[in-house]
Amino acid sequence: MAPFYVVGLGASAGGLEALRDFFAAVPAESGAAFVVIQHLAPAHRSQMVELLATHTTVPVSQIEDGVVIQPDHIYVIPPGKWVRIFRGGLFLSEPQKRAPILPIDYFFRSLAEDRGELAIGIALSGTGSDGTLGVRAIKEAGGTVMVQDEASARFSGMPDSAGATGLADYVLPPAEMARELLLFIRHPLVAQMKEAALKVGETTMQKIVSLIHEQTGIDFTSYKQSTVARRIQRRIGIAQLANPEEYLEFLEQSPQEVAMLGRDLLINVTRFFRDGEVFDLLRGEILPAILKHAAARKALRIWVPGCATGEEAYSIAILVQELVTARGGKWDVKIFATDVDKVSIEYAGRGLYPKSIAADIAPELLARFFVQESGALQIRPEIRKQVVFARQNILHDPPFTKVDLISCRNLLIYLRADSQKKVMTRLHFALRPGGYLLLGTSEALGDRESAFETVNTKMRIFQKRGDSSAYIEDVVKGVPTAADSLARSSGSASQERMSQAKKQQEKLWERISARLMAEFGTTCLVLNEKYEILHSFGQPQRFLRVHPGKASLSVLKLVPRALSLALSGALHRAAKGQQTVTYSGVPLPGRGRGWTVDLKVEPLAAELDQTRPMLVFFQEPQAARAAGESHEFDPSRESITRIADLEAALESAKGKLQAATEDEETTKQELQAANEELLAGNEELQSSNEELESVNEELTTLNTEYQQKISELIVSNNDLENFLRTSDVATIFLDAALCLRRFTPSVTRVIPLQAHDIGRPLTNFAHPLIAAVAEDLPRVATGGEASIKTFETVQGVWHLVRITSYRRQGASDCGLVVTILDVSALHRAESNSGERKLSGE
Repeated sequence: MAPFYVVGLGASAGGLEALRDFFAAVPAESGAAFVVIQHLAPAHRSQMVELLATHTTVPVSQIEDGVVIQPDHIYVIPPGKWVRIFRGGLFLSEPQKRAPILPIDYFFRSLAEDRGELAIGIALSGTGSDGTLGVRAIKEAGGTVMVQDEASARFSGMPDSAGATGLADYVLPPAEMARELLLFIRHPLVAQMKEAALKVGETTMQKIVSLIHEQTGIDFTSYKQSTVARRIQRRIGIAQLANPEEYLEFLEQSPQEVAMLGRDLLINVTRFFRDGEVFDLLRGEILPAILKHAAARKALRIWVPGCATGEEAYSIAILVQELVTARGGKWDVKIFATDVDKVSIEYAGRGLYPKSIAADIAPELLARFFVQESGALQIRPEIRKQVVFARQNILHDPPFTKVDLISCRNLLIYLRADSQKKVMTRLHFALRPGGYLLLGTSEALGDRESAFETVNTKMRIFQKRGDSSAYIEDVVKGVPTAADSLARSSGSASQERMSQAKKQQEKLWERISARLMAEFGTTCLVLNEKYEILHSFGQPQRFLRVHPGKASLSVLKLVPRALSLALSGALHRAAKGQQTVTYSGVPLPGRGRGWTVDLKVEPLAAELDQTRPMLVFFQEPQAARAAGESHEFDPSRESITRIADLEAALESAKGKLQAATEDEETTKQELQAANEELLAGNEELQSSNEELESVNEELTTLNTEYQQKISELIVSNNDLENFLRTSDVATIFLDAALCLRRFTPSVTRVIPLQAHDIGRPLTNFAHPLIAAVAEDLPRVATGGEASIKTFETVQGVWHLVRITSYRRQGASDCGLVVTILDVSALHRAESNSGERKLSGE
């Protein structure tokens, strides 16, 4: 059998109406198979098959375990079961006990694995977020996603949650959804996807990639051309166009379609603790080894390139937090999570995920590292602060360095061979010796195999060899310079601001130069508000020294200690009073006894909104000239003054710190008490809410089915009423107590019954017919054989009375049906016939 599309439809509360509208628009021969997954009450027999069958010409059946799926057929989930598809068969299983009720996610994920690009997921009316993770999986596999629009959905929670992923190809009412689905799967290029990818001309491909780069800033030239072509092929089918050239014209006119194609190519799909065996190995072997190696420095650096919406980075952060807490001590953990997609990075930074992620996370981890927030799950601050999200293109931007672990899974498979080589070089460069590299199951090291030791072949975990080295020119090749980055990021407005700032800076330097000329070329330093050197004139080497250790531009750390005291005091006084301060006779060590220098500190007036720089002049005593009041430098007096200032500042700071500490401690205790109460209350509410949501969905589904049944019963009842009203057969219906329950109008021509007689025993009425059958009524009611008798009620009037049990489908008999037929004419005919026979003899 040729490959065919399988359409999974997920629905919950209010979904029956959407399903009816959808299948009413599906013809008997569509070429696709449909699987309906709905939240059903496990103990209640579902009427879904019967209800859908009345609105479609497609055969409908309830799923049986192991049934082989066929096109042009609708399969409905049975109550109390979950369904998955594997190699074309549908298999039933018991619901997962620990997880939330997520049968739609469960089926959609299996559909993505089994059908790939031939998988179509549809999210219809319902509450909660079931189906959200499933549509992500379908999209990752290259499938198609449809979502019911908010206006037509009775309950929009489920379709809204699926639509919020940004992965929906269609957002439509159910009836229109069915029509668009048929147009898509019957499109010639879409049908061709089953065999081969579309061939796109080189020029057309370059123009399409250029349009995406122009709008999104992301360059897809490094992606495999076959991958890009298949995504273009699918988007052509969705847009109902004929060829890539028409699609290029459509892209040029539709920025929205450019964005959709870009998101299709990014494939931003991931989930928490994806591939459980990999994370088991990380928890049990890899991370403990890294922590042991890093025990001396108490610091850990991890990089997750291509992090998408952040689930992988947070999963690793949770494992690290568990292990670090168990070891004790304070660790500096930094996890760098990067991606080219700005939207995904912003989403990851919020750390807010749908409640359906609970299916992927162990309950104890969920309770420890997540909190309820606006109907979703929020990552806790202690995990969030460990992860740094940043937008980065791994092919063009500089890599991180001295990294202990890199998790780069399912990124390389989408890149061309030359780009894969470039990425591997950067990953190798980023790792410290002995660092670990984690790749996807379908990815390899390429020509860097000699630089790594294999730790686990199946899980694709490698360790950097200590004796390997990266060619630095390969790493930095293509990395933009600061000037390049500035040129790329700046527009006309930013260039204008830069020009204005440059002019202001030039004016400032002109004033500084003029001031220096006025001082006859003495040594001068220009400082910022942090007393860091911005510029120097004259011979600064005479007064500055670079000391061993960490480099600093602070002038107080570069001048000799003896000079530092005078300079510190002068800077302090000048900044405080915004006036020029001059010291004369400041001793200069290392130049012999009696060698001094005159020191002057002058705040320089600045333009509006600019910081005020400081000018520091070192002048030979004989070169100094009067420039304001000069003070003879007295080291003892200056030390005492400076110490007093520092002590006063210290006391003030201590007082403020003490007050702040006390306030913080009080607030912390109050918050902790309130937090504990809120957590306890929140857990109870969460548990109750989940139970209520589940019960509400089941009740809504049952209510919808009952409403449908009631409508059918009303029609049936009307049909019965009309039949009884127009029937000439006199019929009496008795209940189990042999009381009147209903009678046809024809009965009143034989027995004078009234409407108010309903509920009275039949034997209470005085009538020859009733008296004649009174003995037969209880006998037939207790299971006896039916009674058929003929009576003459009035001279010449004969009636046939038939008494049978009242049959009920699927239950025991209850009551009687008494039918009365006027057979007078028949009896007279028989009598006349008998008389003729006798006269003939």
